[in-house]
Amino acid sequence: WYQRRVREAVVSTQSTGGKEYQLSLNHGDGTVHLHGGYVGLSKVVWGCEIVGDTLQFKHTQSDGTEGYPGNMELIVTVSIRTKSAGGRISGTFLSLDMKATCDHATPINLTFHPYFNMDGHKSGSALDNKLTVFDYAGYLPMNPDTNLPTGEIVKTRGTPFNLDRSRIGDLIVDVPGGYDHSFHLCTKDRFVVPAAEIESKDGRYRVRILTDQPGIHVYSGNYLAGTKGKDGAVYDKHSGIALEAQNFPNAVNIPSFPNCILREGEEYSRNITFSFVICNSGMG
Repeated sequence: WYQRRVREAVVSTQSTGGKEYQLSLNHGDGTVHLHGGYVGLSKVVWGCEIVGDTLQFKHTQSDGTEGYPGNMELIVTVSIRTKSAGGRISGTFLSLDMKATCDHATPINLTFHPYFNMDGHKSGSALDNKLTVFDYAGYLPMNPDTNLPTGEIVKTRGTPFNLDRSRIGDLIVDVPGGYDHSFHLCTKDRFVVPAAEIESKDGRYRVRILTDQPGIHVYSGNYLAGTKGKDGAVYDKHSGIALEAQNFPNAVNIPSFPNCILREGEEYSRNITFSFVICNSGMG
């Protein structure tokens, strides 16, 4: 269950034990598999129960669904905790622990796809937000014809991908089509580390994403076009910035990218944590 693009929707024979699997072709001109197919994991009804002070979601995906091999059991545990300083809450953490097992080798890449506009969901464009991507080895250039990675990892110095508390609108003008790119994070030994941070124009509101995933995908809402939201809001192009901690797009077909195959007897385990902070005063 691959939550980014897969070229030609084909899972190679080498990665899945000697057989080629054709995934559903649900995107673009019919040559790309996107977000798990026509009915990906974001479009199915999960079971849900309260376990202690957490909320636990469970789902079973049957062999052959959207072309994927194997019966997969998935559990996502959501928890909230707060951090206090001086008797006051100084931060709130929303944590997602994602686990899966499968009875056949199959590709997996789970993520969470929230949009952020730190100036408020009815404020219009999010291009005044400031974005930082933390310790990373480079970004993944995209093939403009397929919107899939070329397989390279390129340093960002001197490019509009050098995101260091940068106003998004100042840099996106040099990115044809807008941001829809992954960054190779320097995560090691599955430790959860800061990956990115987005903040409001005045610096008062901030969200930091922490993860043990190998990458984070930055998407600047390039295809939002009149999506209706709460309180009568309408989300147009660039109304939100998506920050998706995950593996690399099309990793199943690029050997140099991090492994994305879950094999029988193994457990997939990844974490994404969001840290929410309100500063007493703006900091730029």
